[in-house]
Amino acid sequence: MFRRIKPIEHREEVDFPVDLKKLGYFINSEDQIRQIEKPSEGFDYHVHRVERVNEKRREAIDECVRRVLDTRFVEEGLTKHFLPPGSTPGTDPCVPILISNDIDDVEKVLVIIGNTHDDLGVWSVREMEGPSINHGSMISTIRSAKKEKFGLLILNCGQNVYSPEMGRAVTYRSWKAATKPSPHIDEVKNRVPGHENVQKHVESVLEELKGRLIGNDGQKKKKKKIYFLTYGWGCWGLVKYLDVNFAEWKSSIEALIAAESTHTAADVTSPDLRHFLTTRARAYIVHSDPPGTFIPDKRFICQTFSTAQIYSETIIPNSWHDVMLPWFKRVEEDPEGCNPVMLVDWESVERLKEGWGGYTGSTKPKDGDDPNKWAFDDDESEEDHDREAKLEEGGKAFGEEGLEDMVDLRDAEQAAKANKALQENERPGTMMDNGLKEMGVVSGALRIL
Repeated sequence: MFRRIKPIEHREEVDFPVDLKKLGYFINSEDQIRQIEKPSEGFDYHVHRVERVNEKRREAIDECVRRVLDTRFVEEGLTKHFLPPGSTPGTDPCVPILISNDIDDVEKVLVIIGNTHDDLGVWSVREMEGPSINHGSMISTIRSAKKEKFGLLILNCGQNVYSPEMGRAVTYRSWKAATKPSPHIDEVKNRVPGHENVQKHVESVLEELKGRLIGNDGQKKKKKKIYFLTYGWGCWGLVKYLDVNFAEWKSSIEALIAAESTHTAADVTSPDLRHFLTTRARAYIVHSDPPGTFIPDKRFICQTFSTAQIYSETIIPNSWHDVMLPWFKRVEEDPEGCNPVMLVDWESVERLKEGWGGYTGSTKPKDGDDPNKWAFDDDESEEDHDREAKLEEGGKAFGEEGLEDMVDLRDAEQAAKANKALQENERPGTMMDNGLKEMGVVSGALRIL
């Protein structure tokens, strides 16, 4: 047996001022946080040998940035609203969301649902340090959306821990950095009713604002077009909500973008929602191929594309202007044809993944990186391959000859028939022949939409 002779020494907490200048930093002309003594260098986390000191210092700088963003949100015409309704900030447990002042007057509304670890209105702390605060936060996204006449609703999936000491909801990172007796989260005292997790938060916000977004029975409001821009677990929460409530929303939702989502085919049981995801949704993932490159991936029930990013948090800041927003415009111009037909020979894909050979090209755009041009072929010339492998809009699946008929997931009836197979996430080539014939498949290939 061992026993401690020397008593445990509790180090006194060090508090840092919430002032960038006193912390040794400033915001330069390029909207970047830089050190006063070293203007060419950004934030340095490891300045002390005690991790707790570094943690609290970073939280002080994060609070400075939050205050800067609060001012900019107001300048962009967004107002904080606290939920549950009737709660008093600073006294009652509540969580803030952002709503644009013109949301009741616009025809289009962009609903932004972020991940579970960021502050309200933030995409990536990494991107705020460089290229700029506006780039890493949602300010840049908001400004470009306003130019396209979108109203905005921004949910708050990250600040899901309520701190009575601070009188506000905070992220888990801020909660750990706060001065308190214990980091333990009390599931009653430290949670906001109706917003205990991302799924409940999404449900509570959309149910509360449903009347303003899609109207209630008896209300004579001009129909709004709803566009969802989601990231990570935020998309999962939305999919779980729509899986139950899609009937109420389907006439208003125009499109959905999911950046590195965590939802899968198993989360979707509604045939109508599944049909919507195949025809009006797109997933963008961490991948080395150029932005907008089609990636054969069945996880999300929707077409999946590369972003040329190595961190999930940088996907939207770096892909919104050139890839995602143009696709939203395409949806507005051609709702039924916004997702072109993609034919995929899943057997060749599986063989490629497992290193069996077969198809050796990649699905890169023929005409540059423009995501609106949907013809793909190999990187190298035809002479380098035994057979031509092409992926064309409405054409043959790459590596698949003699394709005569496909499952058309744009057709609700066929989509319902394909529901079971997709829910089990099976490759159609492994299904029974009778099932294939029933769905109109005469070859081991399936179009991914």
